[in-house]
Amino acid sequence: MQEFDSQNADTSGASRALHVLGDAWVLRILRSSFRGSRRFSDFMRSLEVSRAVLTDRLNRLCKDELLHKIEQPGAHPEYRLTERGLDLWSVYIAMWKWETHWGTGVDTSAQMHDKPRSLLIHTGCGHAIDPIYQCAQCAAEISPFDTYVCETTDDTVSERPIRQMLKSEEPSRKRYRKSSSGDRSTLPTLQKVYGDRWNASLMASAFRGHKTFSELSNATGIWPSALTDRLEELQSIGMLRAQSYAGSRQEYRLTRAAVATFPITLELIRWGDQWLPPQGPHFQIMHRPCMHVLHAHWHCPLCKDALQRQTVRFK
Repeated sequence: MQEFDSQNADTSGASRALHVLGDAWVLRILRSSFRGSRRFSDFMRSLEVSRAVLTDRLNRLCKDELLHKIEQPGAHPEYRLTERGLDLWSVYIAMWKWETHWGTGVDTSAQMHDKPRSLLIHTGCGHAIDPIYQCAQCAAEISPFDTYVCETTDDTVSERPIRQMLKSEEPSRKRYRKSSSGDRSTLPTLQKVYGDRWNASLMASAFRGHKTFSELSNATGIWPSALTDRLEELQSIGMLRAQSYAGSRQEYRLTRAAVATFPITLELIRWGDQWLPPQGPHFQIMHRPCMHVLHAHWHCPLCKDALQRQTVRFK
């Protein structure tokens, strides 16, 4: 299990989750595991990845207790999802839904192994569904504009917009060089965002309300040339749009596609809080329409049942 600096680790579950998951190959390997890949050769064939990269990421996933390596005499080792890894199913449902509507599902140039599966079947009612993300208390569909965060310490409670909870750990120059290596042009949009800590940091900063180049630079610590590259990439993949103001100056604003990633963020927060608990203040996400602590779940739009890992399958 990866160790965290409790004094410096961010209190956001999403940030803690991205500390483990924030790598494009990690995300691809986990997705392939959910699709049934077990052996080294399975991953090689389905992902078209080099042996060195695959070995490194599989070792990392085992160290972080997302995969368990099973070795038996006379058989090839198998890599199985642990309970911690299996609990990412709802994160991948959120990613599948986004990719289907906004990403590789509508991108004719996307590679086949990055395309989302065509159908999500709810075995409870037997229908192909487009799941909806609802509040368990009032059944309203979740919107980022209807949520806020309560921060609880020993003697105080304070409220903040949820976007302020999305702070990412500050990336280092070493991480930038590492995440920039290789051909990024073929990566799906979500892997360019969540599989790269620089882009994740910039998106988090944009959610917190930072818009100008200087604001984004100060908030993330990214030096100017790298910031320019990443802002250009986030615009090219449709997550940010530039808007001119005061002559030649620009503001960078989240697009509708970026706002649609909100369920992914909530699921990363949930997973991070569940498996990587914070050492600092305790946060609760509140749902303004019903004024209850938000417990969001994927639901079937037809039979209205809450989805479970065992009641969904892709086809």
